[in-house]
Amino acid sequence: MIILSAQKVIFVVTHGEEFKDRLEPPLHLATLVALLEAEAKMIYTMSAGLLLKKGVPDKLKAIGKENTLLETIQEAKEAGVKIYVCSPVLDMYNLTREDLIDEVDDIVGGMYLVTESLEADVTYTF
Repeated sequence: MIILSAQKVIFVVTHGEEFKDRLEPPLHLATLVALLEAEAKMIYTMSAGLLLKKGVPDKLKAIGKENTLLETIQEAKEAGVKIYVCSPVLDMYNLTREDLIDEVDDIVGGMYLVTESLEADVTYTF
């Protein structure tokens, strides 16, 4: 059994649906972090924010996977992963909070990404 002191791991996702080989890995790793009872936060920015638009993740599948992206997101949420979207995504793509899937915990700004990364034990980018 692995015993960890409380830790925070941040996952910054910047890619969109054109990179199907990158859809699942950050969610899988964040889920593993949460299952180890560490704090796992995913921050979707740039075109990655479009992955969380209603109607998109339920149609996408990662390469070689049976589950849809939405099902994988829901598994991550069940494990305790927090999911955020950077506010510039809404402006860039003319979206509102209501356009995003229910699994999104909050809309955050750039300063949130910076401060969370500075406080994190590890920050991964995809």
